[in-house]
Amino acid sequence: MLTFSQLSELTGATLEPCDIQGSIAKCATLAFATQSDVSFCVEKSAYGAARTTKAAVVFVPKDFSGWAGEAKVLARVESPYKAIIECAKILNKKELAPSKIHPSAHISPNCFVPDGVEIGEKCILHCGVNLYPNVVVGKGTVLHSGVVIGSRGFGFYDDLVEVPHFGGVVIGENCEIGPNSVIAAGFLEATRLGNNCKLDSFVQIGHNCIVGDNAVFCSQSGLAGSVIAEDNITLAGGAQVAGHLTLGKGCVIAAKAGVTKSVKPGAKVAGFPAVPIEEWRKNFVNCT
Repeated sequence: MLTFSQLSELTGATLEPCDIQGSIAKCATLAFATQSDVSFCVEKSAYGAARTTKAAVVFVPKDFSGWAGEAKVLARVESPYKAIIECAKILNKKELAPSKIHPSAHISPNCFVPDGVEIGEKCILHCGVNLYPNVVVGKGTVLHSGVVIGSRGFGFYDDLVEVPHFGGVVIGENCEIGPNSVIAAGFLEATRLGNNCKLDSFVQIGHNCIVGDNAVFCSQSGLAGSVIAEDNITLAGGAQVAGHLTLGKGCVIAAKAGVTKSVKPGAKVAGFPAVPIEEWRKNFVNCT
């Protein structure tokens, strides 16, 4: 717990109003924060989410105007991102419980399973799988050799200081993750992979991504951080998706495509930057 005054002392925040009393239990993103949490708003693109958050305290830039959802306090700082990191180092770091491994799970030699991990019924970990703390593997899931789950997300601040990631990873049931694929831990909440997802080799799922059920990722495809991928999406070989986008239900990303904008449900896109596949075919013909 941190009181509002301790929060101000830790981060140098100017609190509005300055005389209200209270405390916070943990750090959370705007969408997931509750009335006992502190959250943060970095860019104007997040101002909409800030208007509806339930967080008790929200770190905002000094020039932020208006109010933030149900917040009791606005905390104005130079860098909301740096402020939330400093708080998370205190509030979101937790003691790790001994790992919970179902008796029917099979863990091959040379796997690394630390404290703070849950492995479900009939899971299979092939040789050389590496799990980090705060990872949950749903029942029936298969992890092939070289898979890494829960490594730190690729985030930095203040001249490449590494951002700690506390959220871990939650993998659903009956998934299969191919050799040398990586799913990075979320910053404050878990990176999530739904049920019955199939990942080929060398697939990358960035921090904070939320992937629905029945997703298919062919080899060397990947999602940058904070992508929301709805159910039944397919990424063909080498397809890549930029961060903070939404892939609509049932969409298909063609091989080697580079997605720079959100994709509508059921759409098929190709090329770089990715466009509807019929448009890409016409452009290709016209160029040849």
